[in-house]
Amino acid sequence: MHTDGPLLILAGAGSGKTRVITTRTAYLIQCGIKPGSILAVTFTNKAAKEMKDRVKVMVKDWNKPPVISTFHSLCLRILRREIELLGYRKDFTIYDTSDQVSLLRNILSDIKFYNKSFKAEAILEKISRAKNDFAPAAAVSPDDPLEEASAVLYPRYLETLKALNALDFDDLLLLTLKLFREHPDVLERYRERFKYIMVDEYQDTNSVQYAFVKLLAGASRNLCVVGDDDQSIYGWRGANPGNILDFEKDFPGAMIVKLEQNYRSFGYILAAANGVIKNNRKRMEKSLWTERGDGQKVNVLKAHDTEDEAEWVGDRIMTIKLERNIAYEEVAVIYRANIFSRPFEEALRKRRIPYSVVGGTSYFENREIKDLAAYLKIIANPSDDLDLLRAANAPKRGLGPAALTALSDFSRSKSISLLDAFSMAPEIPGLGQKPASSARGLFMLISRYREIFLKKKDMAGALMNLIDEINYRDYITDIYATPETAFRKMENMDGFVQSIRHYESVDPSPSLQGFLEAMALTDLLEAKEEKGGWGITLISFHSAKGLEFPVVFIVGTEEDILPHRKSAALQEGLEEERRLFYVGITRAMHELYITYTDHRTKYGKDTPSFPSRFLEEIPQEALRKLDRIEKLSPEEEELYAKKCFANIRAIIGK
Repeated sequence: MHTDGPLLILAGAGSGKTRVITTRTAYLIQCGIKPGSILAVTFTNKAAKEMKDRVKVMVKDWNKPPVISTFHSLCLRILRREIELLGYRKDFTIYDTSDQVSLLRNILSDIKFYNKSFKAEAILEKISRAKNDFAPAAAVSPDDPLEEASAVLYPRYLETLKALNALDFDDLLLLTLKLFREHPDVLERYRERFKYIMVDEYQDTNSVQYAFVKLLAGASRNLCVVGDDDQSIYGWRGANPGNILDFEKDFPGAMIVKLEQNYRSFGYILAAANGVIKNNRKRMEKSLWTERGDGQKVNVLKAHDTEDEAEWVGDRIMTIKLERNIAYEEVAVIYRANIFSRPFEEALRKRRIPYSVVGGTSYFENREIKDLAAYLKIIANPSDDLDLLRAANAPKRGLGPAALTALSDFSRSKSISLLDAFSMAPEIPGLGQKPASSARGLFMLISRYREIFLKKKDMAGALMNLIDEINYRDYITDIYATPETAFRKMENMDGFVQSIRHYESVDPSPSLQGFLEAMALTDLLEAKEEKGGWGITLISFHSAKGLEFPVVFIVGTEEDILPHRKSAALQEGLEEERRLFYVGITRAMHELYITYTDHRTKYGKDTPSFPSRFLEEIPQEALRKLDRIEKLSPEEEELYAKKCFANIRAIIGK
């Protein structure tokens, strides 16, 4: 009900953050504020869709709806209208991570970079961090060879991206901020449009997002942010918890509201969470509480080694299933990173317990999807040399490395796009007749389909025709050894065609550019937010944020893993590690099990392990220490057996 002026809502875990944004949006509209002047920004497509759906239920009638969007989608929408002011064309392409890696590898090859040991992925990480911290290319440590290499490659990477009329995901935010700073008239137009701004998960904003929001809020300061500094766990990708901690300094006179009631977990779980997180120095004081009662104590087990830990978790899951007949989907195993999933997968397979691993290979990273997307991208953006190089040999056309090098050299010498060089292939000295003919043929194919897609009629049908015309199905059949693998790849292709058909059916003004945008943003924002499918969910701490499960196992809770040895040396890093553990604890609704081992295999050697220091911070009255084998009295055994057999009958009957 606080409508004007800055507002900070500290919303603890399980306190209903999404409801805050949606209810406030509905209230602003009921107060007579035009829906079109309201902007709500969050981080994932899933959260944005959920907010939109909830607001639609609350507010039935509006002419121009409020804008509820992710940061990237909002900035993309702005850039599609205004990017020509920055020297780009409006038909720019968005490069995903694999596109960026390919581009950087090409640059490394072109300039014959002296140090072959640096991986393109590591350099890209440095470049991305520099972008999000506003660091100039020269702002590097001379003691860090990787930073030096990144500084050398940074400007070349930016120049090449612009020459290709392409943006990476960081550019969507950075260029929008640049647009606002260099063109005050454009900024003023958007300030007039969005007079009431709300930001969800504010603790996850980086320097660019923070500057963007602050600039857009302007003099009106009608900014409402919702977040929890105790759940800021993305420092490694630029998130700055200082943005939420310093909100009062940035916006003097801000109202602060704390939401401390938790609707998710029982009391002992919250006591464990509060006991851990209160040890962080840099945080805003709050303490979660619940009306649900104490529930079960937090169970802690020391296993002998990694295999013993996984076997015990598998056994305990079977026991819980027999005792209470809960669905496997209600159970999650949370670990530091996916590299720790192997023993748990083996233990679950041995017991024939179904499971899903969250954070595997994205659908969009499959070879056949990348190939078909490359065709669509070069059709949409003729300057996209990188995707043309991929499409050139999917399927093979006789355009080998020598032919492609000749075509690339010709395009650079004439300062034309690679596609234009393909059109002039017969004129290139030294290029054989067959590759010249193939290159010219590909140019004709791309040009013809560009005209077809520009008509915006049955794009799914056009894609199917393209697949048939280039004999891509035969190509897939030839390159995969087994019919089963080829069949799965065919299914992926059919799914890709279906996705463009679905896009055409729901978008009021569909276009190829619009479909590629939707695909790129889905790949960025949704690949990491999927909950497990069928069975037990195996998931990392970072991926588990925002989810909840009735039963949670937190495994590998040891020094050097949690906190990680690289982070524990600095207070700032240690506090983020503690927040990570806090996030894991607060995913549990009814039961929480925490395990650690006495020995763990590291780098091929069996080494002693030590329990995480964070375990000592959990209040003793909230803990229940378990033995590897629990002993029951004869009477308890009989009652337990009867209960288990009753549940077995129920399961079989079901």
